[in-house]
Amino acid sequence: MKVLKWISCYIVAIVIGSACMLMLHNFFGFVFPEAAMSKMPQDDPEALQAFMDSLGIGPKLSVVFSHWMGTAAGASYAMRFAPVSIEWLQTSSVFKSTFPGWAMGIWFTVGGIANAMMIPMPSWMLILDLVGYVPVAFLVSRVLVMRRIG
Repeated sequence: MKVLKWISCYIVAIVIGSACMLMLHNFFGFVFPEAAMSKMPQDDPEALQAFMDSLGIGPKLSVVFSHWMGTAAGASYAMRFAPVSIEWLQTSSVFKSTFPGWAMGIWFTVGGIANAMMIPMPSWMLILDLVGYVPVAFLVSRVLVMRRIG
């Protein structure tokens, strides 16, 4: 039964994190109308590259922010609802006690790599995006562990 709780916890965390990313992408499409997802060319790789190159720094940073906040939402859910006891959180190492959250960071990093293979990004943006997933998830996880154990 505990295995089912772990599996369902991760599935729901992935769905919540992904939904949060999508909502933030849509929100930033209103803030930066030139970067709305509906304006992104889908079938032409050269047009997609030109579209990405034409975007300013704000829309590009909003993409990174959306990815990181979606990861934070997924990690937060995983940490809150993972079937772990307070005793386990208190006696485990920092690495082990934050496992549910940073596992979401790894999951979303893999998703970020897949995204980068489909949508061309400048090198600085790709590096910034991929480097942030696990630290954001770990930070959120660590804060939640500290709050839970008092």
